[in-house]
Amino acid sequence: MDWKWTVTAVLPVITLVLGGWLNQRSEEHRETAALRREERLRQLERDHVRLDRRESFELTHLVEVYDALRKANTAALMFRVKRTSGDDADAPGRELTEVNRQLASLSKLILDDDIRRKATQASIDANGMAIDPAPPSDNLESAVKAQKSLGEAQEAIAERLREIYGPRPSP
Repeated sequence: MDWKWTVTAVLPVITLVLGGWLNQRSEEHRETAALRREERLRQLERDHVRLDRRESFELTHLVEVYDALRKANTAALMFRVKRTSGDDADAPGRELTEVNRQLASLSKLILDDDIRRKATQASIDANGMAIDPAPPSDNLESAVKAQKSLGEAQEAIAERLREIYGPRPSP
């Protein structure tokens, strides 16, 4: 047998087998890359959903705390006025207790430590104003302190709400 005939007969077979094997390897590589891309996209989607849920949770609770702080301040002031004027302070006292209970439970759900600290301090200062024995017209120190704490807490909450609701940077 002639070696030219062997090369002519065997070379197409070897080329065919080698081409099939390279094609199979290439297809495997494409599938692996596609699976990796798909997994990354799924992970990004899960992260996006988690972030949306977190922001929704945070928004709901920050708005509720903001409102509860306002109510706590009003209830504390009403309680102090009624108590120091000699009027019956039972109704404002019950309202103050309820608002304090609501604010204490809502404050624990605030995710940002600084905002949680400021909301708690505002609640403490409002209660300090409520139990101040001096009539509001005689001693404004506790009322000023309560208003300052309330303003700081509400400003911190408003700033965080603006961050969440604000425009998002484009990817």
